[in-house]
Amino acid sequence: MTLQLVYANIIFVLDKSNERKCFIVMIRRNKLLLPIIIAVLLLVFPFSVKADSYYATWDEYAKAKGLSSSHSYNDVVDGVEAVMDTALATYKSGDADTALKQVAEAKNNYWGGSGMKIDMQKNLPSANKKTAEADFASCNSIIKTGGKYDELSTAKDVLIADLRLSANKLDGVEEEVEVSEEKDTAATELFSKKYYPTWEEYSKDAGLESDWTWNDVADAMSEVFRAAKDRYAEGDAKAAYDCVNNGYYGYYETTGFERNAMGYISGARKSEVELQFSACKSASKGNSAEEFNKQVDILRTMIRTDANKLDGVDENGNSTGTTRSAGLATFIACFGIILREGFEAILVVGAIIAYLLKTTEKSEEERKRQLRPVYIGSVLGIILSFVSAWLLNQLKLANSASQEVIEGVTALVAVVVLFYVSNWMVSKSEAEAWDAYIKSKVGEATEKGSSFALAFTAFLAVYREGAEVVLFYQPLLSGNNINMVWAGFAVGCVCLVAVYLAIHFMSVRLPLKPFFLATSILMAIMSISFLGGGIKELIEGDVISMTSPAWVSWIPSNSVMEVLGIYPCVETVVPQLILLAITIATFVYWMKKNRKLKEEMAAAES
Repeated sequence: MTLQLVYANIIFVLDKSNERKCFIVMIRRNKLLLPIIIAVLLLVFPFSVKADSYYATWDEYAKAKGLSSSHSYNDVVDGVEAVMDTALATYKSGDADTALKQVAEAKNNYWGGSGMKIDMQKNLPSANKKTAEADFASCNSIIKTGGKYDELSTAKDVLIADLRLSANKLDGVEEEVEVSEEKDTAATELFSKKYYPTWEEYSKDAGLESDWTWNDVADAMSEVFRAAKDRYAEGDAKAAYDCVNNGYYGYYETTGFERNAMGYISGARKSEVELQFSACKSASKGNSAEEFNKQVDILRTMIRTDANKLDGVDENGNSTGTTRSAGLATFIACFGIILREGFEAILVVGAIIAYLLKTTEKSEEERKRQLRPVYIGSVLGIILSFVSAWLLNQLKLANSASQEVIEGVTALVAVVVLFYVSNWMVSKSEAEAWDAYIKSKVGEATEKGSSFALAFTAFLAVYREGAEVVLFYQPLLSGNNINMVWAGFAVGCVCLVAVYLAIHFMSVRLPLKPFFLATSILMAIMSISFLGGGIKELIEGDVISMTSPAWVSWIPSNSVMEVLGIYPCVETVVPQLILLAITIATFVYWMKKNRKLKEEMAAAES
C-alpha cells in the first residue's frame, strides 16, 4: 500500500501534461487515500483559517489575539496593518469595492474603535492625527481612481509608519533610530597614529587647510566619536566626555558646520544636532557602554546626513543634483542666520516702539523723548555684540562652553525683563475705556522707571541675538566668498526692516486695547521662548545635564518649535510649563482688576 502510494505520487509529479487524470487514477487505485487527504485537511485547515482569518473590528481581532484585557497601541497598529494587507490583496485581485470597505474598517473599527484616534487627539500634537487621516485618505484615493498596486502598497507603508510613530509615543516606547554604517576613511589612518582634538590640527596633517568638503569634516568627526566609544569601553568616562566635547567645539562649531547647517538646512536641525551632542554627554555619566554607543552612533549619523546635504551628495557619494555653488551656499547660510537671529530681536524692539508710539502724546518732542531710550538700548546692544565677540576671541572663549553659558545667562535675564514688561502692558489694556485716566498713569509709569525697563528689554533682545550673529559670521568671513557673506547679510537686514515696518503700520490701525493685549501676549511668548533657548544654551555649556524621557521625546523638531524655544528635554519643558502657568494666572489677575476698575470708572461718570 505504501509503495503503491509512493508510485502513484511519482506518476502525479512527473506527468505534468495530464495532472488531473493522474490525480483521479491515484484516488481510484487507493481507496483509503481520499479519506486520508480529507482527514489531513480537516486537521490542518482550521489552523490555517485561524491564522489567515479576517477580523472586521478591533474587538474581534483583540479577542482572537488574546488582547481583550490589555493591549498597547502598537498592538492596534499591528491590527491595522493586518487589515491593510488584506485590503492590498483584495485590490490586487480586482475587487476595488471590497478593498475600500476594508480600508474603512481599518480606519473606523481599528484606529477609531480601539480609542487610538481619540488618545492621539488628546495627547499628541494635532498634526499626528491629521497626518494619519491624510494617509487613510490617500489609500482611498488610489483605490477609487484605479491607481497602481505599487502605489497603494507604498501608501499603506507610509500609513503604518506614521501610525507606528504615534503608537510609540503613546506607549512610551523609544523609537529605533536607523544609524549609518561606520566606515574607514582616510581620516581613520591618521587617527590611528594620533588623536586630533580640533579640525585645525587635523586639517594641517591631512592637507585639507584650503580645499575640503563637509564630508571631510564628517570623516574626522567620525574618528573623534570612535575614540569616544573606545575610551568609554576602557572605563574612562571623562576621556569619552572630552572626545564628544572636542567633536562639538573643535569641529562642529569651528569649521562653520553649525552655521551652514542652520542657514542651509534649518535652525531646527542645528538645535536637534546640538541636543544630540548633549545626549551623548549625558549618556557618558553612568550609563552602559551600549547606551553610550547608541547615542554616539545617532549623532554620527546625523552629522553624516547633514554633510551629504551640504555637499549635495547621497550616502554613496554620488551627486544628488542639488549641489549649489560655494558662493550661493554661503549667501543662503548668511541670509538664514541674520534673518533667524534678527527676527526675535525685531519682534521685541518693534513691539516696544509701536507701543510707545501708540501711548505717547502726539507732539513730536514727546515721542522722541519716549523713543530715545529704546533706540539707545538697541544701538548699545549692537555695539556690545561686537565688543563681546571680540573679547571672547581674545580670551579664547569663542566656540567654547563659556560662550554658551554667557548666551544662556543673557537669555535668562531677558526672560525676567520680558515677563515684567508683558505684565506692565497687560495692566494698561483697558486704556481705551478711560483715556484721561490712563494717560496720566502711562506718563507716571514711564517716569518711574518703565522707560528704562523698555530700553533694557530692547538692549537685551538685540545684544543676545547680535553677539550670536557676529560669532556665527566670523568663520564665514575668513572664507573665499566674503562678498556673498555681506550680500546675505544685506538681504536679511532688508527683510528684517520689512518685518519691523509691518509691525509698526499694522499696530497703528489697531484699537488700543487689542494692541495692548497683543503686545503683552507677544512679550509673554518671547519670555517663554527665551527661557527654553537660555536653558538649552546652559545645557550645551555643560552647566545643566539633559534628560529626554518618552513623555517629552515626541516633541517635534521644526521651525515653529525652534522659534518658540521648545525642545524635547525635561530641563526646558518643565520650566516653560511653570512660566506658562504663572503667565496665565497673572493675565487673569490683571484682566479681572482692569474690568473692576473699568466698572468703577463707569459708575463714577454716571
